Amino acid sequence: MKPFLKVFFFLACLTSLDFLLKKGFLHFFIPFKLPHNLTVLFLFTLFAISSWLITKWFCKTDKIKLKDLGISIDSKNRFEFLYGFFVGFILWTLVSIIQSYTAGFSWELRPNISLSSILYGLLFIFIADLGTELFTRGYPLKKLKDSFGANAAIVIMVFMVGLKSYSIEAKAELLLYIILIPALHTLFFSIIYFKTKKLGAALGIHTGANFVTISIFDLRIEQASQAIPAGIFQPNADLETLSLTALQLPWVFMALLFSVVVYFWWIKKSESPALTK
Repeated sequence: MKPFLKVFFFLACLTSLDFLLKKGFLHFFIPFKLPHNLTVLFLFTLFAISSWLITKWFCKTDKIKLKDLGISIDSKNRFEFLYGFFVGFILWTLVSIIQSYTAGFSWELRPNISLSSILYGLLFIFIADLGTELFTRGYPLKKLKDSFGANAAIVIMVFMVGLKSYSIEAKAELLLYIILIPALHTLFFSIIYFKTKKLGAALGIHTGANFVTISIFDLRIEQASQAIPAGIFQPNADLETLSLTALQLPWVFMALLFSVVVYFWWIKKSESPALTK
């Protein structure tokens, strides 16, 4: 099988698992429920483990190691994860604050917030993002780069993530943002992965970003059975009364600006053949 066809087979396998585990299809067939909605965490954990095992199997068939993809828990990866988490936390906090001004609401402290809920949210987000990073970075990006070059590899993955983000329930403007924002995130996460040649920084920024938008500044309507506990701050206005454009454009501008910044960081002192192959 040609290398690029193996990549699409890899993506097909994990897309199927994403549908079964993360999208909740398998949830309806589980004959039991874990307390405090831990079933969802179990399914996300199962997806992350499956992503790691499938990646390892594909690496074995190509006679490469996980370390060749920058997937390890060595000191360099741990440092880049922590550094990336800090960057993601700061940037997404700033944009969350800007978002409240553009959309015309204020963040207010949510009652009954506990440290255990915050830590649980962080654990859940890390596991979810680990599965996503193994799915969309690592093996597929490395092998697509080998076949088509880094630029083409990024374009392909941006398209794949945008397609995967499509929702038949969303329409018009909402659908645009549902597709556009994950696609832009894929752009700069992929650039970071190619620059560092490790998964740590991209995973760290991803985790820090989602930790801010889910466990710190949370736009979700609080529900008793939600998978991740409500965040520390909530908006003081009904989201239905706020402009969708005002809510989402700060994230689009941030993603565009961040993509430009990391792109020039990427090409600095990089060898041109790796970028133009």
